[in-house]
Amino acid sequence: MTVIIEFLGMQRAVTGADSIEMPVTGKTTVSDALDYARKNYPRLKLDEGMVLVVVNQEIAARDKILKANDIISFLPFISGG
Repeated sequence: MTVIIEFLGMQRAVTGADSIEMPVTGKTTVSDALDYARKNYPRLKLDEGMVLVVVNQEIAARDKILKANDIISFLPFISGG
């Protein structure tokens, strides 16, 4: 079983990929997906408070259990003035 971690915008430039697959078990969480992406792409900015995590286009808590074929995206917060 796998999920897809989708990269958006500048994340694609950093990773050189549109997405990657991550293996999951019945206990894999959103937090595990963040750790997986950080481990594979240490230059990727996924610090707590810097991204909103979305699973299947819905905001997801860090402890949400992932299911096969879920699509995870990391949406960077945008600020301006």
